[in-house]
Amino acid sequence: MDNPGASFRLEAGPGVRPLRRLDDLPGPRGVPLLGNALQLKPKQLHHIMSGWAEEFGPLFVFKVATTRILTVAHAETIQELLRERPERFRRWRRMEEIGAEIKADGVFTAEGAKWRRQRKFVMFALNASHVREFVPRLEEVVGRLRRRWWSAALAGTPVDAHADLMRLTVDVTSGLAFGKDLNTLEEKADPIQKHLDKLFPAIARRQTALFPYWRYVELPEDREVTVAVKEVSKIIDGLIAETRARVTATPELRAKPRNLLEALVVAQEQGEGGLSNEEIASNVMTLLLAGEDTTANTISWIVHFLMEHSSVQAAVQDEVDQVIALAEHPWRDPTTADRLRYVEAVANEAMRCRPVGGLLFLEPNEDVQIHDVHVPKGTPILVLNGHVGSQEVNFRGADQFRPERWLEADERGDGAHNTTAFMPFGAGPRFCPGRKLAMLQIKMVTAMLCRDFEISRPADAPPVVDVYNFTAGPNNVYAVLRPRRPVRLGLDIDFRLAERRIANQPIAFPDRRVADRRRQAAGASG
Repeated sequence: MDNPGASFRLEAGPGVRPLRRLDDLPGPRGVPLLGNALQLKPKQLHHIMSGWAEEFGPLFVFKVATTRILTVAHAETIQELLRERPERFRRWRRMEEIGAEIKADGVFTAEGAKWRRQRKFVMFALNASHVREFVPRLEEVVGRLRRRWWSAALAGTPVDAHADLMRLTVDVTSGLAFGKDLNTLEEKADPIQKHLDKLFPAIARRQTALFPYWRYVELPEDREVTVAVKEVSKIIDGLIAETRARVTATPELRAKPRNLLEALVVAQEQGEGGLSNEEIASNVMTLLLAGEDTTANTISWIVHFLMEHSSVQAAVQDEVDQVIALAEHPWRDPTTADRLRYVEAVANEAMRCRPVGGLLFLEPNEDVQIHDVHVPKGTPILVLNGHVGSQEVNFRGADQFRPERWLEADERGDGAHNTTAFMPFGAGPRFCPGRKLAMLQIKMVTAMLCRDFEISRPADAPPVVDVYNFTAGPNNVYAVLRPRRPVRLGLDIDFRLAERRIANQPIAFPDRRVADRRRQAAGASG
């Protein structure tokens, strides 16, 4: 650059050092022509990047073929980059292309004026007032999950928590954003989720591929993606058609649309800067994907940690017993969620330890200077916004799951708790608009689970596996649920009969708190 001082910069210190080039940065050794492509395992991409960050530092470069990708693993720098969107930085163009291929090039991949135009409709659907109005419907969906888990508890059958939570989040998203009750939790046939499940792994594979081979030759997994996109698109077209008919039949919806899809259709009909038919469909697909994966993964990790840490589970149960007890509709009181401080701390710690959206690909819209490095326009930049939360420099005892850190004073000034390094919903202007809904779902499900059940892992369950499918989530989150007390499900339950049924099952239901107390008593007596 002729005048690097005129470009965006993040200073590395009080003095300006001579600019380095991307080729001057450290990074993993690759092979000719392929670079580091053979080292990139899509399902473990987040772990590979964290390992390289530990080895090579906060700024390093890796290559896919001849494409150099700058990787940033420094919390304050990542915050600065995200604040400079969408003017100086945008999402990596390859991600926009991949989104278009699966017909999910909505607000998530849109840029500039297109993003601003689409975001206002998404913000409308997910604003605080709409989320509050949606609480009764949200209670209904969580109630379905509760009934499903009670049935498993009474039968003594372990639950696949992650699979059930994926269904829950699809039902929640479809209800709030589209006014459609898909009810994947109770329907035996699950036509939409099985197709949605094909799409995120495809994004993970394609974002680091050497070249877009699937545009020329479709492998079996790519053919599955093509079928999934067609089938979900049919469902989406049906949702849009139903919404148009509803708006026509109910003129008052033009003055007060009740969800995102109604707002999109009304704006389009009235010529108020609305979206095209393709943009409406793309945003429906985008929100179905976004609503399914991230929140379900986060709650699944919470379930995992509750089973791993019996003292944390007991503390959550104690708080839920005090705040909610046996109230039938506790969430109609808007203060309930705020009073569950320890539940929120558990959620924050789960998102810090196991970030589900911890990788973000960007590129600069102009030549820029990041610290002392000259970064040309269009260079792919991978920010490790999840990894920085696991660094000891940002969180003391970073490798420990300790929710209490979020309840302790943050003003100590000793660097033990750097919230700048905590970005589960992103940062800057493109901060996730669904944060309020996601946190409400997280608290409601966690509170329901810990109010009604003791949770433990089946003795013969396979180990939990951390997998990257564009978002990072757990597989094999199997849980045994043991009722804590008689609880109404809209019908009377003979609690003593339920206890006898559970006692006769071959699967053990260990009461960890009782076991802990017995060990403590034995130690004291010894």
